[in-house]
Amino acid sequence: MNRRDALMRVAALAGATMTLPALADTLEASATRRALTGKPVFFTADQDATVAELADTIIPTTSTPGAKAAKVNEVIDVIVKDCYKPDDQQRFLEGLTQTNKLSQDAYGKAFVQLDPAQRIEIVKKLEADDKQRRAEMTTNKAVAKVENSQADLQMPDSKKRYTPFFTMMKDLTLTGYFTSEIGCTQALDYVAVPGRYDGCVPLKAGQKAWAI
Repeated sequence: MNRRDALMRVAALAGATMTLPALADTLEASATRRALTGKPVFFTADQDATVAELADTIIPTTSTPGAKAAKVNEVIDVIVKDCYKPDDQQRFLEGLTQTNKLSQDAYGKAFVQLDPAQRIEIVKKLEADDKQRRAEMTTNKAVAKVENSQADLQMPDSKKRYTPFFTMMKDLTLTGYFTSEIGCTQALDYVAVPGRYDGCVPLKAGQKAWAI
């Protein structure tokens, strides 16, 4: 899978709404710009570093390389720039700010300066915050249905349904990693030139899933 195909797959799973030819050209242009300059196309350098370390905390290096080695942060940078709506972009940036605030409050350091155990604790807090936000949105939706079918349209933005930051971060990390060359060929079982299609293949205990 080449870079263009991988970005298209991530964008499709992220729910991009542009037409495919236009989206492919936009993604390719952003990815090429990033590759040539070595600089992020949407994030600041500090934000990009935070994304890289967050992704590597979600998928760390074990017997296979982690998200940082797969350069998942570069994919996330391009996808957030070209596929996310302004509100979601802003929410993502605010999530990165909140990540560093939690790190400063707990350890007096930015997230990228924490050791692995400390990073895991911050990630647990981010995940707990996401869970609470999703629960609140579910409650608000239930109240709106009971009171007025139009109530959801009149809700303040803070109470409308949206995807919380860490949920976006996890989804992008997993999709970016498992569509990368490292994810497909080392974390998953991979056949470069597959033979016949077999829709139901039994897996042995401990066997890796197959790359798609």
